[in-house]
Amino acid sequence: MWFYRRLLRVSWKEKRTDEAILAELQVRRHLLESIRKRKLSFLGHICRSKCTLMKDIIQGKLEGKRGRGRPRAAYLDNIKTWTRRNSTEIYTMTERREEWRELVQKAVRAANASRSDAG
Repeated sequence: MWFYRRLLRVSWKEKRTDEAILAELQVRRHLLESIRKRKLSFLGHICRSKCTLMKDIIQGKLEGKRGRGRPRAAYLDNIKTWTRRNSTEIYTMTERREEWRELVQKAVRAANASRSDAG
């Protein structure tokens, strides 16, 4: 976005949204789509692996005190939002690889559709 703002000579003081700048240049964000696909694919890989430490980290089952302030978004929170499923459904689907791949493709397609509708 920094590059696009420099390209249009938009000052940092101007209150223009990122969406307005992307619409003016007629481009869309590809990076967010690839991040979503990578996160979903990685979760399937981790859930099918034998490593329990990684599963515990992803699920947020670590001991210790929570820091002050707003809690950070957990890895699994993004996955739940994108797939519109709860944790148990997600974990059972990751065990069935073909079904998980279909869900990943569907989530990425939904992201592409919502971005093209908004722009």
